[in-house]
Amino acid sequence: MSKPALFGRIGRFLTAARVFTANALFVLLVLAIIIVVSGTDQFSVPDGAALVIDPQGAVVEQEALGDALAELLMPTGTPMEAELRPILRAVEIAADDIRIATIVLDLDRVTALSSGHAETIGRALEAFRANGKRIVAFGSYYTQGQYLLASYADAVYLHPYGQFLPTGYGLNNLYFNDLLDKLGVNIHIFRVGKYKEFVEPYTRSSMSEEARNANQVLVDALWAHYGARVATNRRLTQAAFADYVDSFADHLEGVGGDMARLALEHKLVDELLTPDQARDRIAQRVGQNDQGELNAVNYLDYLAAVGPSQPTAADQQVGVITARGAIVDGTDGPGVIAADDFVERIRAVRRSDNIRALVVRVDSPGGSAFASELIRQELELTQLAGKPVVVSMGNVAASGGYWIAATADAIYAQPTTITGSIGIFGIVPTLEQSLANIGVRSDGVGTTALSRGLDPLSGLSDAASRVLQANVEHGYDRFLTLVARGRDMPVEAVDEVAQGRVWVGARAKELGLVDELGSLQDAAAKAAELAGMEEFSVRHVTPALSPEQRLLRQLRRRADALQPAQTGVLAGYLTQAMDMLAWLDDPKDTYALCLGCNVRW
Repeated sequence: MSKPALFGRIGRFLTAARVFTANALFVLLVLAIIIVVSGTDQFSVPDGAALVIDPQGAVVEQEALGDALAELLMPTGTPMEAELRPILRAVEIAADDIRIATIVLDLDRVTALSSGHAETIGRALEAFRANGKRIVAFGSYYTQGQYLLASYADAVYLHPYGQFLPTGYGLNNLYFNDLLDKLGVNIHIFRVGKYKEFVEPYTRSSMSEEARNANQVLVDALWAHYGARVATNRRLTQAAFADYVDSFADHLEGVGGDMARLALEHKLVDELLTPDQARDRIAQRVGQNDQGELNAVNYLDYLAAVGPSQPTAADQQVGVITARGAIVDGTDGPGVIAADDFVERIRAVRRSDNIRALVVRVDSPGGSAFASELIRQELELTQLAGKPVVVSMGNVAASGGYWIAATADAIYAQPTTITGSIGIFGIVPTLEQSLANIGVRSDGVGTTALSRGLDPLSGLSDAASRVLQANVEHGYDRFLTLVARGRDMPVEAVDEVAQGRVWVGARAKELGLVDELGSLQDAAAKAAELAGMEEFSVRHVTPALSPEQRLLRQLRRRADALQPAQTGVLAGYLTQAMDMLAWLDDPKDTYALCLGCNVRW
């Protein structure tokens, strides 16, 4: 018998390899299902237990939905995230649960926690304490965000070799103008708004004075709020905390460089304990189980044990949709607000017989002006259908994030929300000089002044530049008009506080851009009031996950628990810059995007 041809043997080998790989993956998934199911069936809540709040990754409004299988196989490419809502729900339920005596804040694996999220959790912790229960925080070290949340505890423990280094808030950007000049890339900018600084990294080598002054006011306001909150929680004077921060180097030298001892002496922590000592201290209150382990339950296991919440009235609901990330055109992608999909979620609320009002939780620096308008229009149609729309602003609701909120029935913000940035810009790069530098030129014919005037390979004509600038100015005028109509302000008054300027929530309320300072719960109560509901339940309208996606996400969390992700500072800046370029997909090349919202927490 003759041997098969070479390609035939290769084909058979590849077929066999494919079958083997598929079978192996199937076996692994079956094993994973067994592991997950066996783990989830055993959740129980012991009496007198400690509820452990130990989020992993960045605390966010809503987890980004990417490719679940890719995230599992390549977890380093997708940072771990912990949703805010499960944390709040666990604390709120535990407040009335006689089985839970104590909350333990274990924050070592929290990679990012904004002041707004820390204070939101803090308010839930205060309600928990009001029921006569105790809160303990332990950390090997504390970042600023971690410490702000820890400061709500009755007792704050720190590792004897740990630290709390308060650096304050900063806002830094990378500037690419010199690089673009060397590459011969021409950046054409069309803008309205004195403070619209998003384009500066592509046109300057440093921050402009207008942006510098506005950003300094922003970070100063955020830091003042942080200091006041920490001082209140720790029963210190604001002067004492300010002295700790402003003279940190002097104080540290005075204790021989021992940061843990410095925090203890300035009463920012209560005791210096190793993990074993902290565990023993907590065990004195909550006890141990038969295996000698702390009598405690993780907050996610706790939620699995208590089960889903039951709506109090099926036909008396306030729907909540979370808008997190940059606003882009098209369909959904991880970590963005894709207009087409978001509009469909709003329509589902409008068509629902049970949902009688809508709250949109916004955590977005903006993006495409066109996509922002599509979303705002759909919200306005919901209002016209008789369902009130209230916006609840999270950490950031600026530029396009403010655009979608502009005509809501009411806007709620947190004191530290970054909002405003009412401005429009267009940015178009052309490569004619880059090509000329390597001996390539573009030439051709066209039927009108714009036929080749918008060609990125040959540059922009005068007519094209005028068209783009007029389009941007029209977008800005429309932005002002929407805000004026929605917030019942004269257009001239809106223009005075617009111009691309960024504000904190407390100041935005004084200026009339925000109606009230309050939480998501406050916004839901307002929506219910506007809809005439005395009793209501809250229904979070989220993208549905298939059973396979839920399984893979559980496996991903378990894998991340074994290997924390680390991101370098330079890598973080470069990733941010690349993400921002990916957001520039508006069909009219006009954007309402906030660069100054990137405050380093």
